[in-house]
Formats: sequence, structure tokens, C-alpha cells
Amino acid sequence: MPKLAKSFLTVGWMLHRGLWARCLSAMLGCWLLLCSPAFGFVTDDLLTNNTPNNFADDLQDAARWSNVPGSVLSNIRGLGEGLEYAIAPDFCSQIIPLFQDRQPPNCAQIEQEIQKAFDHWGENHAVLNFTPVTASLAAQLPPNGASEPWRGFGAEIDLFVQSPDDYPLVNNFGAYTSFWYTNQRPIGLQGQPVSGKTMTSADIIFNNRSCYFFNAQQPISGCNHFESLLIHEVGHALALDHPNEFPQRNFDTDNTPGNPIPIDCQQPTQNLKLVSQIDVAAIMNSHLGEAAGPQPQLSLDDIGGRNFLYPLCQTVSSTLPSRDRPNPWQLFGGLLVASFCCVFGVAKIMQQREKQRRKKRRTGF
Repeated sequence: MPKLAKSFLTVGWMLHRGLWARCLSAMLGCWLLLCSPAFGFVTDDLLTNNTPNNFADDLQDAARWSNVPGSVLSNIRGLGEGLEYAIAPDFCSQIIPLFQDRQPPNCAQIEQEIQKAFDHWGENHAVLNFTPVTASLAAQLPPNGASEPWRGFGAEIDLFVQSPDDYPLVNNFGAYTSFWYTNQRPIGLQGQPVSGKTMTSADIIFNNRSCYFFNAQQPISGCNHFESLLIHEVGHALALDHPNEFPQRNFDTDNTPGNPIPIDCQQPTQNLKLVSQIDVAAIMNSHLGEAAGPQPQLSLDDIGGRNFLYPLCQTVSSTLPSRDRPNPWQLFGGLLVASFCCVFGVAKIMQQREKQRRKKRRTGF
């Protein structure tokens, strides 16, 4: 038996069982936070930084929306005024018959669910917001043969229901997302140009030959949960891809308590590395042709991918400059010292209590 294990067993024998169990549970909980896997996220697989056989530098070529002020209504495309989206005029009439719920949703409910799906990606993010502009701007796909489809048509994100005959890419999927970008470097959330591509528009296409259900509590076999599927597609509209389909391009960071993928807002690629472990709970996993089940929430890995593409600097969580914050190894060392202090400190207290108890027995108190 290793010496460390023997030491713990020796001390454990000296302690009261309940006290030892509570101390050991606390230690194990903290250690598991340090040792839990981080898994990761994947950016769009076509953006390889012109090195398709070297996945390690793919993050340098990632596409993202530029942080520029203004509205798409003024022909300015970016995060200013929120990412603005438009719903095609025939969206509701096309998709409502495809819902298999006993009581299908009405158009107002569908529009609320669309906003809800967008808001999952903007939760706890001060800049990433989503604004409906359907009443002011018509959704539009790039016209066939458009010489510059990347300049953007319709709103920044448009939603449609199409048949595979009219939009072949949606064939065999419940929905499909395409986006356009330019080679211009985007403006990051810190106000400076960052590496990669600048996104100009995204189109989310639902398949009119698929079926859907609205109520997550009553899933329908073979059909797609509308909200969960749309959350997934919005992830594509932000330039994330499928971790389970491209495990060789999956990125994560060092293990850190309480946050699987901490992102440095000034240097987002710092500590990120290629791994092949995949988080099965990630909303961005591909369904590989199967219907999307109810999973209307982001995993920590999905949030890590979002925060890499759109990193926010913390302004209120700590008064310490970032250079003064302890790194994970400092946290590990501190926890190790605290663990031993806990064990041996409690052991010392119990020994003193045992001596007092024996003294009382000898004196008759």
C-alpha cells in the first residue's frame, strides 16, 4: 500500500467515524472538482487557417460576429443593437402543420420559442443579445447566382422553412444552417481587431419534410424538439460546430474548479489545447441524421465555445488584477495543504479529547 494511503488509514482509525466521513467527503468533493474532465468545443470545420492537416492552429481562423456599433437596418452588420434576426413571412404557416403535438403551437408561441432559443446563447453575456426585426426587414436568402453572397441579405440571422428540393443542404436533417463571412478581421469585444473571419449573415433552414414537437415533457419518437434543435442551429450561426463529428478538432483547457473551460478575455486561445474527449451533454453535438431530442440548455462546453468566440472581461467578480490571481497549480497546492491540515488538525483535537476523557475517568469526574 502506498505511504500516503497508509497515513490516511492510520489517522482514520484514530478518528470518530462520523467526523472522519464528513472530512473525507469534503476532501473528495474538492479533489473531484480539480480532476473533472474539461471536454471541449469545435469551431467551423472549413476554417483551418490554410493548414488543413494541422488542427492546432484552427482557432486563429475562427469566424465570429464583429463588435461594431449600429444596426442591420442601417446596413451595419455586427453585434451592435444585438444580432438582429428576421422570420420568413410563411414560416408559421409552413411549420405549424409539421408539429405532431396533440395541441400544436400557434404562431405567437413559436415566435416566443424562437426568442427563447436565441436567449440561451445570450444568457449571462452582456454583449451577445438577439433582437427581432421581422416587422422592419424581410428575411432573404442570397439570390441564386449572387456574385457577392457574403455581403449579406435580409437580417443578420434569417429563419426559413424550405423543402430539400428548394434547399438541398437541408435534406436528411431537421434543420440546417449556412453562414457567410469575409476575410476581414473582426473587431473583438475589447475593441481591437482579432484574428479570423468576419461573419455577415446566417440562414437557419427548417426542413418541411421533417416533423417536430413543441412540448419537451411529451417527446414524440422520430420527431425533432423544436426549441432544442433551434438552440443547436443558433450555435452554428455563432460559428460553432459538432464536437462529436470532429473530435480531432476539439479544444479544451486545463482543469479548473467550477469551470471546465475558463477563457482569458485578453488572450482567448491561452491554455486551449486539442483533446479527443467529447461531452455527450453538449447541445452542439451532431444528431448524425437522427431526430433532436429535448435538450433545451447549454452545457459548460457550449458556453466555453461561446466565450472563446465572444470573450468578456470580468469587471466585478474580483478586485485582483489578473496577473495576481492564483493559477490552477496554486489552487491545487492550497487545497493539498488544506486537506492535510483538516485531517491532522481534527486528529489532534480528537487526541486531546481522548486524553481529557481518560483523565476524567481516573479522577472520578
